[in-house]
Amino acid sequence: MHLIMLPFTLGIIWQTWLILKQFLAAGRELHHGTGTMVMILVLSDPVFLAQTVVYSTDLVMLFFMLLAVNSVLNNRKWWLAVAVTGLLFSHMRGAMVAATVGLFDLYRNGHLKQPLHTFKQILPYLPGLLIFTAWMLFHYQTTGWIGYHPESPWAGCYELVDGAGFLKNCAIVLWRLNDFGHVFLWIAVVIILVPLIRAGSIPPEPVRSILLLLLVSLVLILPPMLIYKILNGHRYLIPAYFFLSLLAAYLLFGTPGRTRFKKILACIAIAGLLSGNFWVYPDKIAKGWDASLAHLPYHSLRHKMMRFIAQNHIPVEETGSRTPNTSIIDHIELNGDQRSFPPADLNRDRYVFYSNIFNVFTDEEIDRLKRDWVVVKEYRCLQVRVTLYGRSR
Repeated sequence: MHLIMLPFTLGIIWQTWLILKQFLAAGRELHHGTGTMVMILVLSDPVFLAQTVVYSTDLVMLFFMLLAVNSVLNNRKWWLAVAVTGLLFSHMRGAMVAATVGLFDLYRNGHLKQPLHTFKQILPYLPGLLIFTAWMLFHYQTTGWIGYHPESPWAGCYELVDGAGFLKNCAIVLWRLNDFGHVFLWIAVVIILVPLIRAGSIPPEPVRSILLLLLVSLVLILPPMLIYKILNGHRYLIPAYFFLSLLAAYLLFGTPGRTRFKKILACIAIAGLLSGNFWVYPDKIAKGWDASLAHLPYHSLRHKMMRFIAQNHIPVEETGSRTPNTSIIDHIELNGDQRSFPPADLNRDRYVFYSNIFNVFTDEEIDRLKRDWVVVKEYRCLQVRVTLYGRSR
């Protein structure tokens, strides 16, 4: 599964370099020293790094997004058709990204007063759109649903929120946009961009293009994150994160003046992004464990706890746990073990397998475990821990 994702990861790096080279070169050579620092800035994003170590179709979507942007920049219609088709079939959010690219294409190459030119411009989008529509109709006819169904384990994520829930989601999304070190990118953008605007200077074309991509992607991605109950994960913002990184990279390395100051600012931004992999919040705050590398120690800690459970003959069927530790053990370890930990029930279980990377335990359950249960065994590494609780006698 990881090997399947590897070509897309390498493709993301290649497409990122092509975009940066086109935006930053501006009639001059992009020296390898500068180019290396720019690439490190963009690819240090914790959410992107996390997706490269988990099996994630977001990498597929991200690759086709960058391929589509490159195709628009270089007016390559055939590659644009391939990229848009890939976007539509990579993920449901791929349709939003395809719409973002379409509006960007209209901005860069559109001539609304020339109908024939406009028709030719939308041709690359038609094959993917037609195939995707046909597939959706077939899927609906066959299954009776599109996107999710009431029996889906994730159906609760699609519950509409009330007014208070909407305001809460606004706060969460604002947090997500700045979380895991992204606040350092926003600071760099503001420090460089605001003086340009105040001086009355028109931002150069690359800035306008990347700003358009960033703002349109946010406009299209944010509504579902705000109106539904639990659709506000960090990885849903990965297109916006990437456009934000591209914008910061151009402002820091593609605009004239204050070279030394900008390099210092870039170093701070890179360090801030990398530090995001160590941003771990208290137990009662749900964390985006699939959006940073902070989760990596969990896997080895889990193996240690599984050995402890086996060596001490602790029955798995009497040990409650929560997602992602309730899958069939064979699906995690590929060892043929068809057992699984049942969903934790603190009124019934003899033991509870807990980790601070599990976001599904309620605040009340966490309090009960710490107050009324005893720690049988605990393993820690960096900021991650796995704990086996036993019912107090």
